[in-house]
Order: sequence, then structure tokens, then C-alpha cells
Amino acid sequence: MRYKFLALPLVFVSCLAQAQDASLLAGAMRVDQNEDDTSFAVALGYTHHINKYLSVSADYLNEGHPKLHHRDGLGAQLWLRTPVPERGWSFAAGFGPYYYFDTTTGNGSFTDYRNEHGWGQLMSLSAKYHLASNVYLETRLAHTHGITSHDTTMLLFGAGYELGSQPRAIRLQNAEKGDNTLMLLAGRSIVNSFKSETATSYGVEYRRTVNPNVEWSVILMSEGKVDAAERKGVSGQVWLLRPFTERTVLEMGFGAYAMRDQLDRTDANDERESHVAPIASIGMRYRINDTWRAQLTWSRVITNYERDSDVFMLGAGVAF
Repeated sequence: MRYKFLALPLVFVSCLAQAQDASLLAGAMRVDQNEDDTSFAVALGYTHHINKYLSVSADYLNEGHPKLHHRDGLGAQLWLRTPVPERGWSFAAGFGPYYYFDTTTGNGSFTDYRNEHGWGQLMSLSAKYHLASNVYLETRLAHTHGITSHDTTMLLFGAGYELGSQPRAIRLQNAEKGDNTLMLLAGRSIVNSFKSETATSYGVEYRRTVNPNVEWSVILMSEGKVDAAERKGVSGQVWLLRPFTERTVLEMGFGAYAMRDQLDRTDANDERESHVAPIASIGMRYRINDTWRAQLTWSRVITNYERDSDVFMLGAGVAF
């Protein structure tokens, strides 16, 4: 049951490959079961217009930090919308599945935590004002429902950009020099606990281009040392790409992460444990010239033994 979310990133990725809109929203969140329990909220979305009245979106939602919960998740929504004008208002209503990651507690305090995963529903109402350029301003009311711990309601404000259709020549240009990329990576890993312990992470990535919209990669990665714990391993991911400009590509990856985890390095009898966990990533790559590339990625490691983590990596490498 825990890994039924495998289907959701595939929907998410398919949307990204054809996305026409990208948006970033932020605002406030309220726990429905306790109106005094409030926090921030952030939403990142990609939308593909099916026709004049229908759209599908893929969304990352961070529901903030209400008491004893740090929750975020991935959603996919089907939208019924009004036609988009060259300038002016458009309105939409969306509904779809939501797979969440919740850092919560089992004993009513911050001294202990667990990582819960599960399904709910995400529903939204949106009002956009389209400017003369490709930019629009958006107000969105979003609601998560059907989650064991609590439902939430969010009021979000932000902006989006209409990506439009990238000519095939631009898509080819982003991958024209070399089918291979070798990248050195470094950044920070964050444990999904109430303390959010951090460590220095680093890695080496080999990536192979299948076509202008699809790549696969192998990444050797160390998540660093957090207190007495240390984890490293190798991940394999399939990536879907969406050119954003002539030099910039948005990307999403999904795959598996085989790791060796030592939870207590101070204990000589504590042997490293082997695990295989799903990993999902969102990133952006910049083509400096025909040879050099720069890359920024965020990856979520999704475990079944209370060791979820976020890994942020900045990289530079060569295409050949």
C-alpha cells in the first residue's frame, strides 16, 4: 500500500513533459480540525492545457509546520476552466489525488518522530489575471481532504509564466552536443525530523540523453554524516525534460535508490543496513555553452523506516 504512489509521479512527469504553465504560490494554511493551528503554505505547479476548457496539473505542495506535523506532498489535478484571454481574468476548479509525506510523532512531543506516507484528495479554486506578457497573477484556495491526521485549507497568492510551445529546434539545441553528461554535485541533505538535521552531501552523476525530452541517470551519492548516522548509495532515475528558454531546461526524475545506512557510527556492533527506496527529484539545468552545464536539483528519499530526507545538490559538468 505504501508504494502505490509510484503511479503518481508518472502522471506528474507526463504533465511536466508537455507543461504550458509554471507557477509559484505562497500563503497561509489552517488546520480544519483546529482553526487556531495555522502555518505557512507553498505550492509549485506545472499545467498542461488539454483544450479550451480542460487542463491537467502536477503540483508540489508544502503544508507548513502546524503543531506536531511537517507535511508536504505531490498532487495531480484535473481542471475545468474558462478560456484564457490575451489579457484579463480566467477562473478554474481542480480536483485530484494527493500523496503526502508527513513528519509527525507517536508520543505527543518533539522528542520522537515518524515519517507517514499516504493518500488524500486535493481540490482547488483558482483566479488568474493574465498580463499582456506571458506572466499571470494567481489567487488560489486549496484544500486537502481524507487524510488521517488532519485536513487543511490554504489561501495562496503568486505568479505564473505561460511557457507556450517550444520549437523542436530549441529542444534539439538543448541536447545537441553529446548524448552524455558527467556532473560533480555538492549540497545539503536534511533529515525529515522535527529537528531537521543537516549535513554536507556530495555526488557524481552520469546522465544519458534518450531524446530531447527523456534522459536517464546514475548517481553515486553520500548524504553526509548527521550526528551518529551516515548514509550513502547509488540511485537510478528516468528524467522528463521541458525546455524553459533556449538555455534552461526544467526536469523531473523518478527512480530507485539503493543505500547503505549506519544509524549509529559510535557503536562498533551497529552494522550498516541495506535498503532500497523510491526517490523523486525536481531540477533545472542551464546550458552554459556547447560543453559545460550547470544544474540544481532537489530530491526526496522516501523510506519505510522513518529516515526520509531532502537532498539539495548544485552541480557543474561537461557534455560529451
